[in-house]
Amino acid sequence: MQITIKCPACNTDSGFFVAKNVFQGPFRCWNCKALFTIKYKNGEMQSCEPLSSEDFEKQKADKEARRKKAREK
Repeated sequence: MQITIKCPACNTDSGFFVAKNVFQGPFRCWNCKALFTIKYKNGEMQSCEPLSSEDFEKQKADKEARRKKAREK
């Protein structure tokens, strides 16, 4: 399913695909490169918080580690 996020910093629409209608994790705007932690559920943005570069990379690495662990099962 494709979800669309409107960047709070530059108001640009960004879209990406998710397996479910739920997403929680890091988001980087393709236009202005602003970083956020977002929660998206049932077609709506639940929350969007600014994020530092360090925290963005940590969240991204954590998410990838969880994906890798799930694939191993």
